[in-house]
Amino acid sequence: MKAIYHLCGKISLLCYIFILYQIWHLCQFGGIRMHLAVLVPVGAVFLVSFVLWLISRKYIGTGKKRSPMQRKFLWAEGIVASIATAYLIGRIIYAGIPYNGALSWELDQWRNQKEVVLEHDNFFADGVEGVLEDLDEALDLPEDLYIVNQYQMTFDENGKIRSIYTFLYGKDKNGKTRTFLIDYEESRGRDMTVRINGNAETDFDEDKRLAPMLTILENASCEETVKAWAQADMGDEFEILYMGKRSFDSLEGLEYLSGDVDGDGITFGDKAMQQMQAGGKIQGFEVSLHIPAADYVTPVRYIMEPVYISQETLDQEQEQQQTESAKEAETWSVDNTDGTMYFFLNDDLGWRLVVADAAAGSRFYQMEKTENGGTSWEMANKDPFGGQIGVTEGLIFFDENFGFAGLTGASQSSSSLYMTRDGGETFTQIQLPMDSVSQIPEEGTKYGLTVNDYDYIGMPEEQDGTLTVLVTTGAGEQEGILFQSSDQGATWAYEGVSQP
Repeated sequence: MKAIYHLCGKISLLCYIFILYQIWHLCQFGGIRMHLAVLVPVGAVFLVSFVLWLISRKYIGTGKKRSPMQRKFLWAEGIVASIATAYLIGRIIYAGIPYNGALSWELDQWRNQKEVVLEHDNFFADGVEGVLEDLDEALDLPEDLYIVNQYQMTFDENGKIRSIYTFLYGKDKNGKTRTFLIDYEESRGRDMTVRINGNAETDFDEDKRLAPMLTILENASCEETVKAWAQADMGDEFEILYMGKRSFDSLEGLEYLSGDVDGDGITFGDKAMQQMQAGGKIQGFEVSLHIPAADYVTPVRYIMEPVYISQETLDQEQEQQQTESAKEAETWSVDNTDGTMYFFLNDDLGWRLVVADAAAGSRFYQMEKTENGGTSWEMANKDPFGGQIGVTEGLIFFDENFGFAGLTGASQSSSSLYMTRDGGETFTQIQLPMDSVSQIPEEGTKYGLTVNDYDYIGMPEEQDGTLTVLVTTGAGEQEGILFQSSDQGATWAYEGVSQP
């Protein structure tokens, strides 16, 4: 019996440690089926051995004095059990800390993921309100909801909902912001998976309110449109997409709906739709109905209480945005919509080369100047390049008076450099002493080039009062001829070649 007592005690200890290890491994890496296949038999062995140990212990009695060796073994077993318990339980706890193990993700899912049955699963019969009703019953949704990105829902020709994806948020009755990431796929069952308490940009943008979508859909003829598409065999799955207030520069697909979408009690007609004939944009809350599998079919875009934005206003907004961007740039910047080049010396003082005329890929520029950060611009020079046309290469000022502007041809194989000493009121073309060049880059010699082939003057760079320009055979080249000036561009000297 003593042998059974000692053997079962050691077996129980080993099984106990092994079980703790397996539990930690499960919490750290997951895989419950694999671990259960091991834990069940080892757990059975542990239970049997522990019961036998208790029986044998009672049989031989505990009052008998143990030998010194037995006491040492007993202490050793106790220490081993304590260390193993402390270490492995610590690892299990660590695995439950966010992002440290499989257990942490299971705990996160238990706390922050809910499954909500979609009872109102027909869009035509119940609308989006039915979906929100199911969610509200289970989650007590905030009264005012906003979308983080979009509300996207697909359904068949009979209105049976097939999928839902949206990220909503709002403030509950206690003023706490709550988020709801909703994902539903009919193929996975009737439950909507809802992730709560997630991270999102909750700026409560009024242009992203959810309520306007409900108002629009109450007045939209979605069912009739879907039926017509289905009868024409255009598809078997349809989708509504809501992204809040949007802007459109075309009336294609837009369908005006009368109504009060913003809830202010004031409604107005479709005047904005008529004004779009003169260009510009139209803006308003809109819901798109389209066929995901048929890109060739123009979506129907239901819009309510649209507002017209004139082209003049859009141009002013674009100019302001470009101006602010130019202030942050370390060098010159170009407005790609109209080709205007900007340079700001500081937040107040800046210049821009504005396209006054264009033809055959070349442009004629005028220079304007601002001293109030772009609030207003004054004409500085009506012809900074002396009648030459081309495309601006660069614009830079080193102080309020001294600066350079570059002009290149459409082919970008040659360019000219112009200098001003009076803040852009007058410009003179830089003439470099090309006749003093005694060497050209090795690559140029290899291909039989001469000094005359180096005709592209790059924008100057300044360091410690010295200006340097690189003359190459075309835009983007790195090998070229170097010239420097130590007297602010009054004279230039040949300084050798630049090799990559």
